[in-house]
Amino acid sequence: MAEKERPKGGGSQRILQGANLALYTLIGVAIIVLVNWFVNNHDKSWDLTPNQEFSLSPQTRKILKGLKQSVTLYAFDRKDAFSRRRDLLGEYESASQHVTVRYVDPDREPALAKEYGIQSYGTIEVVSGTRHFQAQTTNEEGVTNALIRVLMGEKTIYFMDGHGERSITDTGRDGFQNLEKELNNESYEVKPLMLLQKNEIPANCEVLVIAGPKHDYLPAEIATISKFIEGGGRVLFMLDAGVKLPDLSNMLAGWGVKVRDDLVVDLNPVARLFGTTPDMPLIIKYGSNPIVEPMQRTATLFPLSLSLEISKDPKGGASPEMLCETSGDSFGVEGFNPSVRKVSFQPGKDIKGPLTVAAADTIISQEGKKGQGRLVVTGTSLLGANAYLGFQGNKDLVMNMINWLSAEESLISIRPKSHEHQSLNMNQRQMGRLLYLGVFGLPLLIILAGAGVWWRRRR
Repeated sequence: MAEKERPKGGGSQRILQGANLALYTLIGVAIIVLVNWFVNNHDKSWDLTPNQEFSLSPQTRKILKGLKQSVTLYAFDRKDAFSRRRDLLGEYESASQHVTVRYVDPDREPALAKEYGIQSYGTIEVVSGTRHFQAQTTNEEGVTNALIRVLMGEKTIYFMDGHGERSITDTGRDGFQNLEKELNNESYEVKPLMLLQKNEIPANCEVLVIAGPKHDYLPAEIATISKFIEGGGRVLFMLDAGVKLPDLSNMLAGWGVKVRDDLVVDLNPVARLFGTTPDMPLIIKYGSNPIVEPMQRTATLFPLSLSLEISKDPKGGASPEMLCETSGDSFGVEGFNPSVRKVSFQPGKDIKGPLTVAAADTIISQEGKKGQGRLVVTGTSLLGANAYLGFQGNKDLVMNMINWLSAEESLISIRPKSHEHQSLNMNQRQMGRLLYLGVFGLPLLIILAGAGVWWRRRR
């Protein structure tokens, strides 16, 4: 029986197929090696959460970028719990070559735990040189606040008292207790000051805050405040509509910031999306001062605000500038008082917007003293009240004002946001659909697709 003749070129065809297989294998291996090299040398992740919960905030990144000294973050915890700390603390280490993270089991290194007074697992200690501070929480806000404490130490802020000002111990809607907590978190010590007792501003006063006075200051007090600013002092004036303070207003006018006797009403329809009323202007337009530079895409709320007029030719070495401005749909109701229940624009009397509701000013002393005085004026003290401090960018704006006044520009930024609980709400019918589609429908679809492929191949 004759041997069946093999097709010509069969051997060369098999060689070609083998070469193609080897080539594709090499290409596959090369791609895997290249991907591994890229991942190892370009550590990149994407945070798709609404509040960017797993990304460092602009403030933290700014602080880390400006670091010039070594900082060690000690994470004291059980060894099997180290992994839960790495996601956050690893971000700090990656953001700055000056940051080192050490994971310490206090049971295995009791001497180190005793040195820093560690009392419980899950504690983070921030250390730089001889200074150290324990984070109050283990999230980014707690760690960054501890870092600020270690880097800048503690500065003292005085809140004026004795003229009906808002209280730093008041827990009500109009109180300032929440602001005091935020200041404490950023290493500021907060104290009350009553010039009526001793007409003198303490030498350790980094910033003086005058928040919502109901009565004007005495001429002697005005002279003390003026002397403080001209000597390089820093003051935050938070005023309110419908409260007449002629002596204080005259002092501010002398530095180019005129306080109007009005109430700002803003009819901008965009503000209604936030559930606000016309007497609560929503601010989305800011100036160029470092205070508001990070605020350009953030909204702030100025409830019951008066407006300010900035002089184009200020005297006394002053350099006033706009910080926050209302929309073109706003106007100032002239001669407003709290008893007025209904307001409307009156041509020829009221002032058409845009209107300035916050201003900053730098005062150069005429006596040639070292340092420059700084002041910030806002048209409402409710900006920092408990009820409104948490609105959008209000906390960032108030804290940035304090940072600028205290010459801590490195802290001016957008701060870490609190974690937002995410949940999916479904009714019983929607849950039933999800059950049938996900548990029964999808597997059945895969089985049918596989059966169809098998049947087609049999044919």
